[in-house]
Amino acid sequence: MSDTPSDLEFVPLAADDDETVGQWLSLLADAAESGPRAAPPCTADMTGSLRFAPPATALDDWVVRSGGRVVGALRLALPDGAPSARVDQLLVHPGLHRRGIGRALHDHALRRAREHGRSTLSATVVESLPGGPPQDPGPAAFAAAMGAARSDIPAGVHQWLDLDRHDPLAGGVPATPAGYSLVTWGTVTPDEYAVQVSELELSLGDAPVDRAAQEVRTSYARQFETMRQGRGRRAYHTGVVHDGSGRLAGYTSVSKTTGNPAYALQGMTVVHREHRGHRLGMLLKLANLEYVLRHEPAVRLLDTANAEDNQPMIAVNAAMGFEPYDRWVFWTRSVDLPGSGLSG
Repeated sequence: MSDTPSDLEFVPLAADDDETVGQWLSLLADAAESGPRAAPPCTADMTGSLRFAPPATALDDWVVRSGGRVVGALRLALPDGAPSARVDQLLVHPGLHRRGIGRALHDHALRRAREHGRSTLSATVVESLPGGPPQDPGPAAFAAAMGAARSDIPAGVHQWLDLDRHDPLAGGVPATPAGYSLVTWGTVTPDEYAVQVSELELSLGDAPVDRAAQEVRTSYARQFETMRQGRGRRAYHTGVVHDGSGRLAGYTSVSKTTGNPAYALQGMTVVHREHRGHRLGMLLKLANLEYVLRHEPAVRLLDTANAEDNQPMIAVNAAMGFEPYDRWVFWTRSVDLPGSGLSG
Protein backbone atom coordinates (compact mmCIF):
# COMPACT_ATOMS: atom_id res chain seq x y z
CA MET A 1 0.00 0.00 0.00
CA SER A 2 1.40 3.42 -0.94
CA ASP A 3 1.13 6.44 1.31
CA THR A 4 -2.28 7.92 2.03
CA PRO A 5 -2.78 11.15 0.05
CA SER A 6 -1.77 14.08 2.24
CA ASP A 7 -4.65 16.30 1.13
CA LEU A 8 -7.61 14.14 2.21
CA GLU A 9 -10.50 16.35 3.26
CA PHE A 10 -13.66 15.04 4.92
CA VAL A 11 -16.80 16.96 3.99
CA PRO A 12 -20.38 16.39 5.17
CA LEU A 13 -22.57 15.30 2.26
CA ALA A 14 -25.54 17.66 2.03
CA ALA A 15 -28.50 17.20 -0.30
CA ASP A 16 -28.31 20.82 -1.53
CA ASP A 17 -24.62 20.63 -2.51
CA ASP A 18 -25.25 19.76 -6.15
CA GLU A 19 -21.60 19.54 -7.21
CA THR A 20 -20.55 17.22 -4.38
CA VAL A 21 -23.69 15.10 -4.73
CA GLY A 22 -22.97 14.74 -8.45
CA GLN A 23 -19.43 13.51 -7.74
CA TRP A 24 -20.79 11.15 -5.07
CA LEU A 25 -23.26 9.68 -7.57
CA SER A 26 -20.41 9.15 -10.04
CA LEU A 27 -18.42 7.38 -7.33
CA LEU A 28 -21.40 5.09 -6.57
CA ALA A 29 -21.72 4.19 -10.25
CA ASP A 30 -17.98 3.50 -10.62
CA ALA A 31 -17.87 1.40 -7.45
CA ALA A 32 -20.93 -0.61 -8.49
CA GLU A 33 -19.18 -1.83 -11.63
CA SER A 34 -16.61 -3.73 -9.57
CA GLY A 35 -18.71 -4.42 -6.47
CA PRO A 36 -21.02 -7.28 -5.48
CA ARG A 37 -23.97 -8.09 -7.70
CA ALA A 38 -26.72 -5.52 -7.09
CA ALA A 39 -29.14 -3.30 -8.93
CA PRO A 40 -27.30 -0.29 -10.39
CA PRO A 41 -27.51 2.82 -8.18
CA CYS A 42 -30.64 4.84 -8.96
CA THR A 43 -30.09 8.61 -8.97
CA ALA A 44 -33.55 9.45 -7.62
CA ASP A 45 -33.26 6.83 -4.88
CA MET A 46 -29.79 7.84 -3.76
CA THR A 47 -30.36 11.61 -3.83
CA GLY A 48 -33.66 11.04 -2.04
CA SER A 49 -31.84 9.09 0.66
CA LEU A 50 -30.02 12.30 1.63
CA ARG A 51 -33.35 13.88 2.60
CA PHE A 52 -35.44 10.88 3.66
CA ALA A 53 -33.82 8.60 6.25
CA PRO A 54 -35.38 5.32 7.41
CA PRO A 55 -37.80 5.74 10.32
CA ALA A 56 -36.29 5.94 13.79
CA THR A 57 -32.83 6.24 12.20
CA ALA A 58 -30.50 9.16 11.54
CA LEU A 59 -27.99 9.08 8.69
CA ASP A 60 -24.55 10.66 8.90
CA ASP A 61 -23.17 11.09 5.35
CA TRP A 62 -19.63 12.14 4.44
CA VAL A 63 -17.37 12.23 1.42
CA VAL A 64 -13.61 12.47 1.34
CA ARG A 65 -11.89 14.60 -1.30
CA SER A 66 -8.41 14.55 -2.72
CA GLY A 67 -7.26 17.01 -5.33
CA GLY A 68 -10.66 18.65 -5.14
CA ARG A 69 -12.49 15.47 -6.24
CA VAL A 70 -14.60 13.00 -4.27
CA VAL A 71 -12.54 9.81 -3.87
CA GLY A 72 -14.48 8.05 -1.11
CA ALA A 73 -17.75 8.06 0.81
CA LEU A 74 -19.07 7.04 4.21
CA ARG A 75 -22.61 6.60 5.48
CA LEU A 76 -23.35 5.79 9.10
CA ALA A 77 -26.85 4.71 10.11
CA LEU A 78 -27.75 5.58 13.70
CA PRO A 79 -30.87 3.74 14.92
CA ASP A 80 -32.65 5.50 17.77
CA GLY A 81 -31.63 4.17 21.16
CA ALA A 82 -29.18 1.59 19.80
CA PRO A 83 -25.58 1.28 21.04
CA SER A 84 -24.21 0.68 17.55
CA ALA A 85 -23.44 2.85 14.54
CA ARG A 86 -23.91 0.84 11.35
CA VAL A 87 -21.67 1.40 8.33
CA ASP A 88 -24.10 1.39 5.43
CA GLN A 89 -21.55 2.70 2.94
CA LEU A 90 -17.76 2.79 2.91
CA LEU A 91 -16.55 3.28 -0.64
CA VAL A 92 -13.25 4.13 -2.28
CA HIS A 93 -12.94 4.93 -5.97
CA PRO A 94 -11.90 1.69 -7.73
CA GLY A 95 -8.83 3.34 -9.19
CA LEU A 96 -7.56 4.41 -5.77
CA HIS A 97 -7.64 1.20 -3.75
CA ARG A 98 -4.72 0.38 -1.45
CA ARG A 99 -3.89 4.02 -0.92
CA GLY A 100 -5.03 4.19 2.72
CA ILE A 101 -8.31 5.94 1.89
CA GLY A 102 -10.40 3.04 3.18
CA ARG A 103 -8.57 3.09 6.51
CA ALA A 104 -9.03 6.86 6.73
CA LEU A 105 -12.77 6.41 6.14
CA HIS A 106 -12.89 3.69 8.80
CA ASP A 107 -11.07 5.89 11.29
CA HIS A 108 -13.49 8.73 10.52
CA ALA A 109 -16.38 6.32 11.13
CA LEU A 110 -14.94 5.49 14.56
CA ARG A 111 -14.64 9.16 15.44
CA ARG A 112 -18.18 9.90 14.32
CA ALA A 113 -19.54 6.86 16.18
CA ARG A 114 -17.89 8.12 19.37
CA GLU A 115 -19.28 11.60 18.83
CA HIS A 116 -22.75 10.10 18.49
CA GLY A 117 -22.29 8.21 21.77
CA ARG A 118 -22.17 4.77 20.17
CA SER A 119 -20.07 1.98 21.66
CA THR A 120 -19.82 -0.34 18.64
CA LEU A 121 -19.41 -0.09 14.89
CA SER A 122 -21.11 -2.70 12.69
CA ALA A 123 -21.23 -3.50 8.99
CA THR A 124 -22.52 -6.11 6.56
CA VAL A 125 -19.88 -7.78 4.38
CA VAL A 126 -20.63 -9.82 1.27
CA GLU A 127 -18.97 -13.24 1.37
CA SER A 128 -19.13 -16.39 -0.76
CA LEU A 129 -21.66 -19.14 -0.23
CA PRO A 130 -20.36 -22.73 -0.26
CA GLY A 131 -20.61 -23.82 -3.86
CA GLY A 132 -21.67 -20.35 -4.95
CA PRO A 133 -19.90 -17.86 -7.21
CA PRO A 134 -16.68 -16.56 -5.64
CA GLN A 135 -16.91 -13.14 -4.01
CA ASP A 136 -14.13 -10.63 -3.47
CA PRO A 137 -12.42 -11.58 -0.18
CA GLY A 138 -11.07 -8.03 0.16
CA PRO A 139 -13.95 -6.52 2.24
CA ALA A 140 -13.78 -9.31 4.86
CA ALA A 141 -9.99 -8.99 5.02
CA PHE A 142 -10.34 -5.23 5.42
CA ALA A 143 -12.89 -5.64 8.23
CA ALA A 144 -10.56 -8.04 10.05
CA ALA A 145 -7.61 -5.71 9.57
CA MET A 146 -9.67 -2.90 11.11
CA GLY A 147 -10.24 -4.97 14.25
CA ALA A 148 -13.76 -6.22 13.49
CA ALA A 149 -14.99 -9.78 13.98
CA ARG A 150 -17.90 -11.77 12.63
CA SER A 151 -21.03 -11.35 14.73
CA ASP A 152 -23.13 -14.17 16.18
CA ILE A 153 -26.13 -12.81 14.28
CA PRO A 154 -27.13 -15.31 11.56
CA ALA A 155 -25.87 -14.29 8.15
CA GLY A 156 -28.28 -13.41 5.38
CA VAL A 157 -28.64 -15.62 2.31
CA HIS A 158 -28.95 -13.40 -0.77
CA GLN A 159 -30.97 -14.92 -3.63
CA TRP A 160 -31.77 -13.79 -7.17
CA LEU A 161 -34.68 -14.66 -9.45
CA ASP A 162 -34.08 -14.22 -13.18
CA LEU A 163 -37.47 -14.23 -14.92
CA ASP A 164 -35.80 -14.88 -18.27
CA ARG A 165 -34.57 -18.21 -16.88
CA HIS A 166 -37.38 -19.15 -14.49
CA ASP A 167 -41.13 -18.51 -14.75
CA PRO A 168 -42.71 -19.06 -11.34
CA LEU A 169 -46.10 -18.17 -12.83
CA ALA A 170 -46.00 -20.85 -15.54
CA GLY A 171 -48.49 -22.91 -13.56
CA GLY A 172 -50.56 -19.91 -12.54
CA VAL A 173 -51.29 -18.61 -9.05
CA PRO A 174 -52.50 -21.35 -6.67
CA ALA A 175 -56.10 -21.31 -5.57
CA THR A 176 -56.74 -19.40 -2.37
CA PRO A 177 -57.63 -21.84 0.44
CA ALA A 178 -61.22 -21.84 1.66
CA GLY A 179 -61.78 -19.31 4.41
CA TYR A 180 -59.23 -16.80 3.09
CA SER A 181 -59.30 -13.91 0.59
CA LEU A 182 -56.54 -11.99 -1.16
CA VAL A 183 -56.24 -8.20 -1.14
CA THR A 184 -53.74 -5.94 -2.88
CA TRP A 185 -52.47 -2.40 -2.34
CA GLY A 186 -49.67 -0.18 -3.61
CA THR A 187 -47.07 1.94 -1.87
CA VAL A 188 -49.36 3.23 0.91
CA THR A 189 -51.07 0.70 3.17
CA PRO A 190 -54.83 1.27 3.53
CA ASP A 191 -55.86 2.50 6.97
CA GLU A 192 -57.84 -0.67 7.66
CA TYR A 193 -54.67 -2.79 7.41
CA ALA A 194 -52.01 -0.43 8.75
CA VAL A 195 -52.05 -1.60 12.38
CA GLN A 196 -52.31 -5.25 11.35
CA VAL A 197 -49.36 -4.92 8.96
CA SER A 198 -47.40 -3.35 11.80
CA GLU A 199 -48.32 -6.19 14.17
CA LEU A 200 -47.20 -8.79 11.67
CA GLU A 201 -43.96 -6.97 10.92
CA LEU A 202 -43.02 -6.39 14.55
CA SER A 203 -43.77 -9.93 15.71
CA LEU A 204 -42.89 -11.71 12.44
CA GLY A 205 -46.20 -13.46 13.00
CA ASP A 206 -44.86 -15.39 15.97
CA ALA A 207 -46.05 -13.74 19.15
CA PRO A 208 -48.85 -11.59 20.56
CA VAL A 209 -47.98 -7.92 20.74
CA ASP A 210 -49.22 -4.97 22.74
CA ARG A 211 -51.96 -3.40 20.63
CA ALA A 212 -51.37 0.05 22.14
CA ALA A 213 -47.70 -0.17 21.23
CA GLN A 214 -48.75 -0.99 17.68
CA GLU A 215 -50.43 2.38 17.33
CA VAL A 216 -46.95 3.85 17.67
CA ARG A 217 -45.60 1.23 15.31
CA THR A 218 -48.20 2.30 12.76
CA SER A 219 -46.67 5.76 12.86
CA TYR A 220 -43.33 4.04 12.16
CA ALA A 221 -44.91 2.30 9.16
CA ARG A 222 -46.22 5.62 7.84
CA GLN A 223 -42.74 7.10 8.23
CA PHE A 224 -41.36 4.22 6.18
CA GLU A 225 -43.88 4.97 3.45
CA THR A 226 -42.85 8.64 3.51
CA MET A 227 -39.22 7.60 3.09
CA ARG A 228 -40.11 5.28 0.23
CA GLN A 229 -42.07 7.95 -1.61
CA GLY A 230 -39.41 10.57 -0.94
CA ARG A 231 -36.88 8.33 -2.62
CA GLY A 232 -39.12 7.75 -5.63
CA ARG A 233 -39.73 4.08 -4.86
CA ARG A 234 -42.88 2.19 -5.70
CA ALA A 235 -44.19 -0.81 -3.78
CA TYR A 236 -46.70 -3.60 -4.40
CA HIS A 237 -48.34 -5.61 -1.64
CA THR A 238 -50.59 -8.63 -1.46
CA GLY A 239 -52.26 -9.63 1.77
CA VAL A 240 -54.33 -12.63 2.79
CA VAL A 241 -57.37 -12.00 5.00
CA HIS A 242 -58.88 -14.63 7.29
CA ASP A 243 -62.56 -14.40 6.37
CA GLY A 244 -63.84 -15.56 9.75
CA SER A 245 -62.11 -12.84 11.75
CA GLY A 246 -61.63 -10.24 9.02
CA ARG A 247 -58.02 -9.89 10.08
CA LEU A 248 -54.90 -9.94 7.96
CA ALA A 249 -53.24 -13.35 8.27
CA GLY A 250 -50.15 -12.39 6.27
CA TYR A 251 -48.74 -10.17 3.57
CA THR A 252 -45.80 -9.73 1.22
CA SER A 253 -44.09 -6.73 -0.36
CA VAL A 254 -42.08 -6.03 -3.52
CA SER A 255 -40.56 -2.60 -4.12
CA LYS A 256 -38.48 -0.94 -6.82
CA THR A 257 -36.69 2.24 -7.70
CA THR A 258 -37.64 4.51 -10.58
CA GLY A 259 -34.28 4.29 -12.32
CA ASN A 260 -34.00 0.52 -12.76
CA PRO A 261 -37.01 -0.78 -14.71
CA ALA A 262 -35.71 -4.37 -14.81
CA TYR A 263 -34.95 -4.71 -11.07
CA ALA A 264 -37.19 -5.20 -8.04
CA LEU A 265 -36.67 -6.15 -4.41
CA GLN A 266 -38.68 -8.93 -2.79
CA GLY A 267 -39.17 -7.60 0.72
CA MET A 268 -41.03 -8.76 3.81
CA THR A 269 -43.18 -11.88 3.64
CA VAL A 270 -44.86 -12.93 6.89
CA VAL A 271 -47.72 -15.25 7.83
CA HIS A 272 -49.16 -15.32 11.34
CA ARG A 273 -48.33 -18.52 13.18
CA GLU A 274 -52.03 -19.40 13.59
CA HIS A 275 -52.42 -19.54 9.82
CA ARG A 276 -49.33 -21.47 8.80
CA GLY A 277 -49.53 -24.85 7.11
CA HIS A 278 -51.77 -23.66 4.25
CA ARG A 279 -48.92 -22.66 1.89
CA LEU A 280 -49.97 -19.04 2.25
CA GLY A 281 -46.38 -17.81 1.91
CA MET A 282 -46.06 -19.28 -1.58
CA LEU A 283 -49.55 -18.06 -2.50
CA LEU A 284 -48.73 -14.53 -1.39
CA LYS A 285 -45.44 -14.37 -3.27
CA LEU A 286 -46.85 -15.74 -6.52
CA ALA A 287 -50.00 -13.60 -6.39
CA ASN A 288 -47.90 -10.52 -5.66
CA LEU A 289 -45.45 -11.30 -8.46
CA GLU A 290 -48.38 -11.42 -10.85
CA TYR A 291 -49.60 -8.10 -9.42
CA VAL A 292 -46.13 -6.54 -9.85
CA LEU A 293 -45.78 -7.68 -13.44
CA ARG A 294 -49.18 -6.28 -14.37
CA HIS A 295 -47.93 -2.83 -13.33
CA GLU A 296 -44.20 -3.23 -14.01
CA PRO A 297 -43.88 -5.53 -17.05
CA ALA A 298 -40.21 -4.58 -17.55
CA VAL A 299 -39.17 -6.29 -14.29
CA ARG A 300 -36.91 -9.27 -15.05
CA LEU A 301 -34.71 -9.57 -11.94
CA LEU A 302 -35.71 -9.76 -8.29
CA ASP A 303 -33.44 -10.18 -5.31
CA THR A 304 -34.16 -10.97 -1.69
CA ALA A 305 -32.35 -11.92 1.50
CA ASN A 306 -33.33 -14.00 4.50
CA ALA A 307 -31.51 -15.01 7.66
CA GLU A 308 -29.81 -18.31 6.95
CA ASP A 309 -31.74 -19.96 9.79
CA ASN A 310 -35.04 -19.06 8.07
CA GLN A 311 -34.94 -22.21 5.97
CA PRO A 312 -38.72 -22.38 5.30
CA MET A 313 -38.71 -19.03 3.49
CA ILE A 314 -35.46 -19.79 1.69
CA ALA A 315 -37.09 -23.02 0.47
CA VAL A 316 -40.17 -21.11 -0.76
CA ASN A 317 -37.88 -18.78 -2.69
CA ALA A 318 -35.96 -21.72 -4.18
CA ALA A 319 -39.22 -23.33 -5.31
CA MET A 320 -40.01 -20.10 -7.19
CA GLY A 321 -36.62 -20.18 -8.93
CA PHE A 322 -34.63 -17.86 -6.67
CA GLU A 323 -30.99 -18.97 -6.68
CA PRO A 324 -28.57 -18.41 -3.77
CA TYR A 325 -25.82 -16.04 -4.74
CA ASP A 326 -23.89 -14.79 -1.70
CA ARG A 327 -23.99 -14.35 2.08
CA TRP A 328 -24.42 -11.09 3.97
CA VAL A 329 -22.26 -11.50 7.07
CA PHE A 330 -22.47 -9.14 10.02
CA TRP A 331 -19.22 -7.81 11.45
CA THR A 332 -18.77 -5.66 14.55
CA ARG A 333 -16.08 -4.01 16.64
CA SER A 334 -15.84 -1.76 19.69
CA VAL A 335 -15.17 1.88 18.93
CA ASP A 336 -12.65 1.85 21.78
CA LEU A 337 -10.75 -1.25 20.67
CA PRO A 338 -6.98 -0.64 20.94
CA GLY A 339 -4.99 -0.55 17.73
CA SER A 340 -7.61 1.24 15.67
CA GLY A 341 -4.98 3.28 13.88
CA LEU A 342 -6.68 6.62 14.51
CA SER A 343 -3.87 8.59 12.93
CA GLY A 344 -6.02 10.61 10.51
